[in-house]
Amino acid sequence: MDDVDMISNSLVGEWIEHFSEQSEIMYGFVVGITILLLVTLVLLKQKHIEKLPPYAYVLGILICVAILDAMTKSVSPLSVFLILLGYMQFRSVEENSAIITILFTATYLLVDILTFPYDTMHILELVSHAALFLWISWLALQVKQAFFEKSRLKERQKYMTIRMNEAQNRILEYNEEIEETYRRDYLTALYNFGAFQEQVIYGLTRLSKDHSFHVICMDLTDFQQINIKEGIDVGDQVLVEIANRLKEALPSSAIIARYDGDQFAIGMIGNQLILRRLLESIEAVMKEIQTEHFLLNYCLGSASYPEEASCGAELIRLAEQRLTIQQRRIRNQEEEHKKHLEKLSAVGQLAAGLAHEIRNPLTSIRGFVQISAAESESVKKWESIILPEIDRINQLLKQFLNLSESRPAHYAYFNLEQVIYDVLSLMQPKATLMGHDLVPRSCAEQLDMEADAEQIKQILINLIQNALESFQEKGVVEVHWRQIDQEVRIEIRDNGTGIKPENLTKIFEPFFSTKGDGTGMGLSVCHRIVTEHKGQIHVSSQPGRGTIFHLTLPLNQRDVQREDSDSEQKMMDSLEFVQEVSSTFARNRRGEVI
Repeated sequence: MDDVDMISNSLVGEWIEHFSEQSEIMYGFVVGITILLLVTLVLLKQKHIEKLPPYAYVLGILICVAILDAMTKSVSPLSVFLILLGYMQFRSVEENSAIITILFTATYLLVDILTFPYDTMHILELVSHAALFLWISWLALQVKQAFFEKSRLKERQKYMTIRMNEAQNRILEYNEEIEETYRRDYLTALYNFGAFQEQVIYGLTRLSKDHSFHVICMDLTDFQQINIKEGIDVGDQVLVEIANRLKEALPSSAIIARYDGDQFAIGMIGNQLILRRLLESIEAVMKEIQTEHFLLNYCLGSASYPEEASCGAELIRLAEQRLTIQQRRIRNQEEEHKKHLEKLSAVGQLAAGLAHEIRNPLTSIRGFVQISAAESESVKKWESIILPEIDRINQLLKQFLNLSESRPAHYAYFNLEQVIYDVLSLMQPKATLMGHDLVPRSCAEQLDMEADAEQIKQILINLIQNALESFQEKGVVEVHWRQIDQEVRIEIRDNGTGIKPENLTKIFEPFFSTKGDGTGMGLSVCHRIVTEHKGQIHVSSQPGRGTIFHLTLPLNQRDVQREDSDSEQKMMDSLEFVQEVSSTFARNRRGEVI
């Protein structure tokens, strides 16, 4: 019996055959829609399948296959069912494999029974087909398990590869951190000496023909004093502060290093202008640090490639050698200073005692001269000459004793403008009497400073008085003052006769005077007061055009400056002055004997 006879013997088969003959278009439309739906379901992506309810996808496939199996025999239904069964087993996620197998087997058998007449042989064939469904289902499950096992292994391998790469990256980062830590200073995080050498050598390889590579070495000469007097913790804070301020002040391309305790090094590519700017920036940073830590001093040594060195190692070595020369010079100055203080101490004690011994006989001489003048006319005519000279000697001894004694200044805040106007008011009558003008050149803002106001007045009076006495005809004395950063600048200007070049180096020496009746003590006193205030005084003059005295004083006096530095400086200045006065007395005495 052939297939057509078998279909015609089945009620369902007869109905399908009748439908296909009566409505061929409709029949073709149903078959086409079913095939299209089946293909769509087969090609549906896994992410969309996972969104469907359980078994909805399986049932959709089964319905399409059952319709095609019942309506057409152009394709072997068993092959289609087995292929789709394996496909469903492979793509199923939540569905039970046994239920899928049962659904496919039952659907196949049901469609076959409804569309074909059955006998004993056909039943045995269906049983064998059912066994084939079970075998295909088992085989699909094995393939699925193998596939997913392979996928899991690939994912595991991928995961392990990622973890291994991450571990390698962490190891590399850790090694870089260790290497960077080895190349960095533990306290300031700047480069150490070895890393600085590497950076300098690398910088030389990038150097163009038009540029140079500069290395600047800096040493903190008195840094041990900070550790001793303020503690190691404070010293470490100072080093960190210097490092941070150098990083802020210098360009980002500058290589900054710290090595050998309190020594820093800076390297940078550039021309000579860049080198000057680097030095200026370093000096500005250290000047700012010194306002907070007055004991801190420093020295610099620099070298340039290729002008002065042929390689990186030689460049660094040359800069260090120049730094060593500066260090040796400072140490020699300190040793000479110490020896000088020891000598001046002994001379000062002797000279101070000598001054007291001279004043006592002068008092007696003055009394005898006055008594003798009252009794004798021959003595009386000399009284007007002897007594002023005795008073002059007493005044000199008084100033000498005042300078030989170390007296602390009384620092307090005051308005500098008010002090200057007080001095000008005091000196105005004398200026008017002499026919000269006093002109203040005030700054625009109020200027308050910390100093000994009386001593500042004494300086101004001496300088203005010298200026008034320098005129041979009508002249003008100008007083200028202003604030620059943390300093006060005062200038006393006159258009008088000026100072001869050979006298400029002597004017601050005791007893040096170009005036016949001058004591030569005024400028010495001014120099000492300015030095006690940790300031500077210098003079610029052109004969016939006038003189300018420049005073630079700190805006604020620090406690460290007052307690630790002033006493030593005062003693040195006092003893130097005593030595100079003693030498002068000795020279004068030798001259009198001769």
